[in-house]
Amino acid sequence: MKKTLFTLAAIAAAIVSYAQDGQIYKAQEQLNEGKFMEARETIKAVLENPKTKKLAYAYNVAGQAELRLLSIEADKYNAREPIDTALFISSMDNAVKFFTKSYELDHAPDAKGKVKPRFDYGTKKNEYDIGEHNGNVEWMKKILNNYILCAQFSLQNGDNEGAYKYYYKHLDLPKNPCFTKAESDSIFAAGKDIYEKVGYYATQIAYKEKWYDKVLQSVDVVCQSDDRITREDGYWMKASSFQHKGDTAQWLNTLKDAMENTTNVSYPQILLKYYYDRHQQDEAMKIADEFIAKAPQNKMAHYIKGVVLMDQTKDKEALASFNKALEIDPEFVDAIANVGVLNFNEVRDLNQKATTNNRDPQYKAQQQQLKEKLTSTRAYFAKVQELAPDRSDLWQNKLDNIDELISVVDRNLSEVAKRDKK
Repeated sequence: MKKTLFTLAAIAAAIVSYAQDGQIYKAQEQLNEGKFMEARETIKAVLENPKTKKLAYAYNVAGQAELRLLSIEADKYNAREPIDTALFISSMDNAVKFFTKSYELDHAPDAKGKVKPRFDYGTKKNEYDIGEHNGNVEWMKKILNNYILCAQFSLQNGDNEGAYKYYYKHLDLPKNPCFTKAESDSIFAAGKDIYEKVGYYATQIAYKEKWYDKVLQSVDVVCQSDDRITREDGYWMKASSFQHKGDTAQWLNTLKDAMENTTNVSYPQILLKYYYDRHQQDEAMKIADEFIAKAPQNKMAHYIKGVVLMDQTKDKEALASFNKALEIDPEFVDAIANVGVLNFNEVRDLNQKATTNNRDPQYKAQQQQLKEKLTSTRAYFAKVQELAPDRSDLWQNKLDNIDELISVVDRNLSEVAKRDKK
């Protein structure tokens, strides 16, 4: 009796499986006939309660149905016709989900431990044949950029959360199981500029909304950008997010990374201020020395050491560090400005030591020495003005002060000259 029952059960299961196989084929026929929405509903019933051994095929057909619906809306978009954005977004999500599931099932080892994929590229001529270069992997490659449109549609609807979600899905899609590591790397390399821009848009949305975990999820691609400003903005959003989260260790690490990978002096200044506020000048010097050891040809490394030495009033050593930075980049504005400051310190020292008695035999020589030093110092700030006219905080007051001092020295020398003629 039990054996009979088991046999009947097996027969019943086979009947159900056969019926579902028929539904898969029906959905495929509907696709071939252009009945895409009908095919979607037919295959949906199979996936909701699967009783078939052809499940990889079922998910593949389901993906095809979503791809056809997606393509229709995409064609409308390209023709600048009204489109169903909700259908576009859901079809894109479903297509990725179904092709991924089909790929995973298709690559699962059989009872003998062998993997015999049928739906990668459709090159095998059998009941599942789906055409050359039209398998799961190729279809996924064709829709790689569609998540950007999903994000844009979300933005148009004022849905920042949806926009971030789909921008991030675009960033993440090349890591899909359908792609090998080599394929994933190739996709990223080929679309590097696009991925950097999408990463920037996503991270900006998250930062504006104060979703700091989301910022940290997408910001690294921004920090790797070849564009200087984009890279600097990325590090700023990353550092700020760690700061808002109260993660001081990661905040400091991000500032150090930014210091090494950008030319923005704000990062080392913030980092150094952190240590100075805690009276940890030794730690600041340690960071500078480690940076130089790690990247001796990085101008920022020498600039940072110069700032540390300057703060310690070790002007000669600081000057040597700034000059080393300028050997690497002769137009490094901040280094030029600091060299000017150090030279102005010398002017101050000379002025303090100079006699104020215009009858003193050394008076005229000292005034001439002051003028020469003021003139050479002025050249540094004039260069800064030339290179960075918009950064008047670096040069305006300095030039005004120097010009005033030069006029005072000129008057002093003029008075001496008049007296000597009498």
